[in-house]
Amino acid sequence: MPDKPLWYTRLEDVIQQLEALPSPWVDRAALEIVLGVGRRRAQQILQPLVRHTIGRNGLADRVELIGHLRHLAAGETVHYENRRRERLAAIMNELQDRARRQPRVLVEAPIQVVNQEMDKLPRGVRVESGRIVIEFEAPQQALEKLLALAMAIGNDYGMFERLAGR
Repeated sequence: MPDKPLWYTRLEDVIQQLEALPSPWVDRAALEIVLGVGRRRAQQILQPLVRHTIGRNGLADRVELIGHLRHLAAGETVHYENRRRERLAAIMNELQDRARRQPRVLVEAPIQVVNQEMDKLPRGVRVESGRIVIEFEAPQQALEKLLALAMAIGNDYGMFERLAGR
């Protein structure tokens, strides 16, 4: 079982479900279902509140049980668990934002590509007046040639303008 019960975070929903029950009494089985806990944990929560028994089944007053759950919800344990979950959500959101801002690397850039020059583009890459031609045999090769072209343009934009201009 986790350090902090998972049902703490949905206590308001649990209370609404309990309030909707037709009987003023709640037994262990109903509490198991509403809280989503096992038999033993439901018994532990219900035990101090049992006011009637039918056979071996203890019954707690629904209003008293709701008050007890609200008291648990207001406790320090719940406060810290909620803060922990909020921090985790904030960290997850930040990681997702970073992943969206930082584009995925499609192709590794070897050193020679970083210093690519317009007049030494790979075979199959041509910049002509109003046209760029890239010939490739595989998608990875296309990415590598596009990267080489982009790096060459970045290194000498003036030459690119002269070659591509009309």
